[in-house]
Amino acid sequence: RVAYIQSYMERHGVETELHSRNHKTPNIVARIPGEVEAKILWVGHLDVVPIGKPEEWSHPPYGGEVDGVYIYGRGASDMKGACAAAMVAARLLNEMGCRNTVEFWFTADEEIGGGDGAKWLAESGRFKGDVCLIGDGTGGGLEHPAIDIGCKGSVPTKLIARGKTAHGSTPFLGDNAIKKLMRAIPYVERIAEFRLSLPEELEEPIRQSIEFIEATIKLTDEQREAVKRLYHYPTVSCNIIQGGVKRNVVPDYAEAVFDIRLTPGSDPQAVKRRIEELVEEAAIPGVEVEVSAPEQAGYYESPNTSFAKQLAETIELVTGKRPIFKILTGGTDAISIERYAHIPCLGYGLSMVGEAHKPDEKNKIENLVLGVKVYTLFPMRYRA
Repeated sequence: RVAYIQSYMERHGVETELHSRNHKTPNIVARIPGEVEAKILWVGHLDVVPIGKPEEWSHPPYGGEVDGVYIYGRGASDMKGACAAAMVAARLLNEMGCRNTVEFWFTADEEIGGGDGAKWLAESGRFKGDVCLIGDGTGGGLEHPAIDIGCKGSVPTKLIARGKTAHGSTPFLGDNAIKKLMRAIPYVERIAEFRLSLPEELEEPIRQSIEFIEATIKLTDEQREAVKRLYHYPTVSCNIIQGGVKRNVVPDYAEAVFDIRLTPGSDPQAVKRRIEELVEEAAIPGVEVEVSAPEQAGYYESPNTSFAKQLAETIELVTGKRPIFKILTGGTDAISIERYAHIPCLGYGLSMVGEAHKPDEKNKIENLVLGVKVYTLFPMRYRA
């Protein structure tokens, strides 16, 4: 992927550099020098998740098939489509010239945390710029244009139960850790009832985020009720349970891992304290909880900044509609860039809603064209 981008850029006279912490996972930047001091970064990731079961695909997962409306394949939405649009934008800006310096960064490993990609690039001081446009996420296409002003943060939580082993034929001589774990899990899940304290300036983006989801995803009544709580309360999902070694052995250890997400601007430490209180309230001997709460949840940029207003104006010029400001439920490279490089980030992605990580992943061709226009026009219009 990096070799292809490097070859494409070289053919069109665009300067590139490779930056690698691990030679197996290089990052590449395409640079268009400008005439003034302002520097704009665009950041997107090249890695994709595995295809899963091949038999569930009706299009070749890596075929890039086009039917006139959609392009199919792993990464079409998340996010090789946006990377392709950025490559074309880099070529156009290089051909036309741009008053601002622009760097298009294609990172290695966002899907597994960015340790060799954006996180390392930010920590090591390689990202330098005035503002950063993130190509990940869903910008709503022509119908529902939207800017991501932030994304939720994660509070990884592990519930541990310890018991006593015994032969499976005499379970009364042991202390089953799995049974303890099953009793304790609902207590952690009660964190979903803990109302978050949020900045007032996020109330309108939260309202618009909920409306965006309702407008772009077909929801059941139950799902619609869940969406209403999506930002003012933590979401919690028990996604991994491990325990037991053999069918005829009473388990003396079991654990459950939870994905708990918080709206940016909330207090992860308050959530951590409440989870610990809930497990204490359960009062189950041998059960403990480990909560890895960061100092801040995700990140957000104020929708009232000049950066946000200028990006909104650019998208309106291209789509004919004023974009809304919303908050992503998942995370992007922006968290690392904001946290370690301290560069303001806004997201405008090209993904179709609900297409990422699924079989027969697809994207609209018009979304990619839209991306080329926005990724080209914004650097030309931006004024620091």
